[in-house]
Amino acid sequence: MNPLIELSGVKKVFGSGAAAVHAFGPVDQAIAEGEFVSLLGPSGCGKSTLMLMIAGLLEPSEGRITLAGREVTGPQTDIGIMFQDNTLVPWRTVRGNVELQLEMRGIQPASRKEAVDAILRSVHLEDFAERFPYELSGGMQQRAAFCQAMIHGPQTMLLDEPLGKLDAMTRERIRSDLQSLWMQERPTVIFVTHSIEEAIQLSTRVAVITPRPGTIDTVIPIDLPFPRDFDVKNSPEFVGYVRDTQEIFRGYGVI
Repeated sequence: MNPLIELSGVKKVFGSGAAAVHAFGPVDQAIAEGEFVSLLGPSGCGKSTLMLMIAGLLEPSEGRITLAGREVTGPQTDIGIMFQDNTLVPWRTVRGNVELQLEMRGIQPASRKEAVDAILRSVHLEDFAERFPYELSGGMQQRAAFCQAMIHGPQTMLLDEPLGKLDAMTRERIRSDLQSLWMQERPTVIFVTHSIEEAIQLSTRVAVITPRPGTIDTVIPIDLPFPRDFDVKNSPEFVGYVRDTQEIFRGYGVI
């Protein structure tokens, strides 16, 4: 299968001279269409920096990134991107926020309503379509933000710790929603996290990132069936993946 995303010698250095900070790389990696790849590593290792470079929001200091065969030289408009802090605008309802992506692409109102209704149903927000963000819990806001990022059917999704500020139970619910949507639509997902269990539960492969300057220590294929429900998470195979990944980080003195 041809890669959708290719990283060739990608490196990022902030500043110059004595004040320069080597944040990430160099890294070579290829990601195939339809994969769910987690970038797993400690805080400050360059995971988010790499994601921003793939999105074209940050320029590499060295190397080359291609997306669908085209070099990334600026912001990419045909991807979905989601951050830890959601980008919902407070003066629009949930429906209005999700529709915003379609409005900007010139989609007519009749078509927008059907698409928005469908995606809100998929994450159990259909009863909150006319509520404003301040009327929602943090978990509901993140689900609405995910719909906003997915509504235009992007081939590629970049998710930067979107569950990081949520409580454990809400986080588990949204993991399940995210997994279901990925299984249905099969976009290519790059998911930034520092949670070992989260990465193993969601991913087809996990890229283990070293402490700064971040490089890819190893890429672990996760050979477990989907959906990865509680039975899968409690299996010896899942526990083995967690244990082996923990050992890598123990070797770096991070845990």
